[in-house]
Amino acid sequence: MSSVSHWMYVDVFTVNQAAALWCGVDPARLSAVESFWPSEVFAAKQMLVSAIVSMQLAADDSTNALSMIGDHSKTHVSREDLANFAKGKCLFPTFLFDTISPFQDPENPTERLHRLVAGSGARVDPSPQPVPEVSDKANTQQSRVGRPPEYDWDSFFLEIVHRANSIDGLPEKQADLVREMLSWFGNTHEKEPAESAVKARVSKIFRYLDKAKNPSE
Repeated sequence: MSSVSHWMYVDVFTVNQAAALWCGVDPARLSAVESFWPSEVFAAKQMLVSAIVSMQLAADDSTNALSMIGDHSKTHVSREDLANFAKGKCLFPTFLFDTISPFQDPENPTERLHRLVAGSGARVDPSPQPVPEVSDKANTQQSRVGRPPEYDWDSFFLEIVHRANSIDGLPEKQADLVREMLSWFGNTHEKEPAESAVKARVSKIFRYLDKAKNPSE
């Protein structure tokens, strides 16, 4: 018999933990190899990372050096910010709005999945459940949070990682990489963001690389 989840006492999660909990999966049971994760956890993580990159979800990446290259697995998100983000999408994952609910029996994973809508975290219990009231503030957030990001920053960071691992590597000058990535946006997505937006992200990468080369400074 399942016991009540002790995650109800946690107020700050990593993105990986939040993605698992969003789908009713105990983060402690997740494999260290992401390819072994349930597909719904992958989808939840992609949703959260996209929201962080597009600044729709507040997050703290100050202790996650890999966030510079788009890896937000260990970026921290608070319970309050996750709840506001979820309400903005009219989703009510159990770990945020029904914190005393136990995890599913690990031998019967389909039982929990029947309580999710396409892995979104929206509950579909057979008996009617009270829906948390969405405040006017949350309604205001919905129009802002629900808008998809204008530019694919996830792919932007992945492209930089790809170039860094190529034979030529990244250019030595930051300005050169900014120009290359603006051109990449134009060729790949047929539109370019503001140069300042690209420069802000590229400068973070160069600052991190400089610090990694000179850790004593």
